[in-house]
Amino acid sequence: MSKFNLGALIKNCVGKELFKKAKEFPTNMINIISLKKDPLFARMIVFDEEREFHIIIDEENKEIFHDCPSFLIYSDRDKKICKHFLKSLFLLNEEKAVEIFKTLESYTLTSEDFGSKKKSENFTLLANRCFNELDNYVDGLNYLNKAIINQSQCGSIIENFLNISLKKGLFIEFFEFIRKGYRNELGSTLEIYKKTIQRGFEQFLNSISQYSFYNLLRIINYIEDIFKYISVDFLANHFSIFKKMLLSQDWNEQYFAIYIIRRHYNSLVKAEPRFTDAISEDKTNDFREQLVDYFLQEIENFSVLEKLELMKEQFSIFNIDEDRFLSEYENYKKEIKELEKKVYLKKFVFLKFLMEKYNVKRTKVDFRKKRNVYEVSHNEENLNNPAYSYILGKIGFFGINDSTIKSSDIGINYFIIKDLFLDNFNNFQDIFYYKKQFWGDEEYEINVRDAGSLLTKDKDYVYNVEEHYSNDKVMIVEWDLASKPIKGSLVNAYSSQILIPDQNNPLFHDLRPFDLCYCMKTPTKIEGDMIKNINIITKCSFKDAVKNIANGMEYVEGYYPLSLVKSVIKKELDPFEANRIASTNPNRQFTPNYKKFIKEFRKFLFKFINKERSYIFNEIKRNPKNKSDQILILLNLYNDLAGMDLPYSEFIEDILENDMNIDEFKQALIKSVHKYIQKLLKKREIGSTIAFRLKEMKNSPFIKYFDDFIEIRKKEFENQNILKSGNKCDISQIKKTYYGIKFAKILNLGESTIISPRELSNFKELSQKLGLKLNIVEVESIETD
Repeated sequence: MSKFNLGALIKNCVGKELFKKAKEFPTNMINIISLKKDPLFARMIVFDEEREFHIIIDEENKEIFHDCPSFLIYSDRDKKICKHFLKSLFLLNEEKAVEIFKTLESYTLTSEDFGSKKKSENFTLLANRCFNELDNYVDGLNYLNKAIINQSQCGSIIENFLNISLKKGLFIEFFEFIRKGYRNELGSTLEIYKKTIQRGFEQFLNSISQYSFYNLLRIINYIEDIFKYISVDFLANHFSIFKKMLLSQDWNEQYFAIYIIRRHYNSLVKAEPRFTDAISEDKTNDFREQLVDYFLQEIENFSVLEKLELMKEQFSIFNIDEDRFLSEYENYKKEIKELEKKVYLKKFVFLKFLMEKYNVKRTKVDFRKKRNVYEVSHNEENLNNPAYSYILGKIGFFGINDSTIKSSDIGINYFIIKDLFLDNFNNFQDIFYYKKQFWGDEEYEINVRDAGSLLTKDKDYVYNVEEHYSNDKVMIVEWDLASKPIKGSLVNAYSSQILIPDQNNPLFHDLRPFDLCYCMKTPTKIEGDMIKNINIITKCSFKDAVKNIANGMEYVEGYYPLSLVKSVIKKELDPFEANRIASTNPNRQFTPNYKKFIKEFRKFLFKFINKERSYIFNEIKRNPKNKSDQILILLNLYNDLAGMDLPYSEFIEDILENDMNIDEFKQALIKSVHKYIQKLLKKREIGSTIAFRLKEMKNSPFIKYFDDFIEIRKKEFENQNILKSGNKCDISQIKKTYYGIKFAKILNLGESTIISPRELSNFKELSQKLGLKLNIVEVESIETD
């Protein structure tokens, strides 16, 4: 059963708009955790709008579990059906998906998850996959943490988390998890693993120098919260390690030792008197001066604000007066706020560039307040413009038809929204509240001339990443314009979490929307539950992206349909259908350098066709006309072969018997066409030139046969007789010729071969206009059927 049948079935049932939303929902934002085929039992996690939802399809028990708002809120079954569920069907076996959708009335649609067992099991399975298959322990621990849904029956998860994080030396995750556990009243369970936690502290003391100073500050912040729940006394057992760190030349070790000893001086001295004189006053004063100098230097170096905030919080332990740094710090915060505004303005410039280049109409959409959101009615012409849909997604619109937006998002995106719509916002006080909160009293004009620095460069980056990195360490990311710039980044990407580039990377300020980059697969750090900070290696060409994905490299897809490469390799799609999908992708209209992507994609498809010849033979035989047309598109031969209806599938099958590259294949096909035409000209069969439309062939290499075609058409016409007897004229012979066929069509003679004298007169008139002789032979009678 074809994908079209599944799509048509869904579209007919749910309507065009919801169907479109489901098709456009990114495949990489649905994670299939487990899949049993017969009877079907599928577990999935969906990432959408910075939230995670679960889908469980249980064919045997006729139950579909999903916890998104549509399933949760609506009682009407038809309203429960959402883009997540529909997209999940497109990811399943087609025949099975059609069967489920056709029998949906027999399924229970539920969001009930007593004790959150379903979600917990989903997260646990996903964590195990990260550990066992993907070698991605940071993400795995993140999912394992989410598997703790309730306070009971979580002991094994906690034990597993602590052991894995210690084994892999992931102390940020280790201490953050313990802090979260105590805050969430899991202290009694954590107490069971007291020795493991203390062992973690000991291992960390020997690993401090391996962390950046920023991450050390974060870990200290976690540890301080942990010490609100447990005693610090056990650290006194490691006096020798602290003494060694105090004498170390490593900044991290000195900072940690001095901070912990000063912060917990009384407890440590009580447990181990040798801590009394561990730090001299001169050492403290000297380090205090170094800290202030370091802090001020970090402001000069444009350090991340979070790092400075953590240092500021910990300065009290070192008795550093605020008048030594607070003024510079507050000024820096204001500067960062202004830079945040500039990032948003750059985003607006890019969106306005898209509006003007791709003819987005400025229209009135009738903003209507509904609770804490606004609803609009978009212009129909704009809705059919892919660039318009892209813009709506970047300024906060969501829901069916992108018709809903929050007041806060209108306020933050006000300056591009007023350029996009004709509506008057003066009466919407909540919008202006959020606008003033973010922008102050300043007004800004968006100048599209400033867009140049944001446009991705038409450049072939050459970098053979495989020489230095393996597929288990590297992935390809397509960066997208951030809807909400995070940590000053104009771009981000979406997979199971939000990805942002590491601010310390030299490429950070050079990244543009739609850039493809090689990135380290394992994140350098994780920001909360949803934001993953990853390191960039280098930018990536279309050629290398297609090649590496074909060789198994993971990727985060955006607007270039890289997933088609994987689908072709796995034979989920034949190369002809993949080429059709890529070539008709509506987003191609505004995605930069899309033609270059298609060129490299088609080279890959041709190599695949050449390699999998037996598979391709079978595909061509299933639909010779359509498949051969797709190969001609792949070879970029449509112009060269324009105006000729020839048996290309036969030519292609013959050529595929030989092993050759794409250029050789093109030459061989052109040569086959030449031979076919030369043979046809030699045989001169009546009507054979009907396959050639000479006007369309004027720019093709086969126009050289023009005079031969004209001569054949003229002679075959003039060598045929029309038999005339009384009021009957027999044109059966001349009607087989090229001109005979054309004249009969012009005169609407249909299938008839016997015509009247008046029709013959019209036939003769057409002949004379083209300078063709007409042979009319009088006979006694004409036989008719």
